[in-house]
Amino acid sequence: MNHPIIAVYEKGVLKPLIPLELPEHTQVQIYIKQMSASEHSENRRRVKAALIAAGLSLPLSQQEISAPCSELSPERREELARLFAEGGPLSELIIAERDESHA
Repeated sequence: MNHPIIAVYEKGVLKPLIPLELPEHTQVQIYIKQMSASEHSENRRRVKAALIAAGLSLPLSQQEISAPCSELSPERREELARLFAEGGPLSELIIAERDESHA
């Protein structure tokens, strides 16, 4: 495997935004390229389009597109995390489903 991936740096750890098909404890070489705001926006647009095409998300309404985004308070983030954490992270569900299909 030799292709770029997008990751987020959080609390000292790089977290890929897509699952990596690598055996555990595989050593990799990483080149860091910080994304510009326009690259970040373009990446978000492409991810959203892919989710819509896959039937995993709905397109935004015109009202949602034109409405200014506001930051979530830490309390609201915690509340939403509790609401959506019941089934576990989506990445873990996808990995478990892949494991079941390969068994």
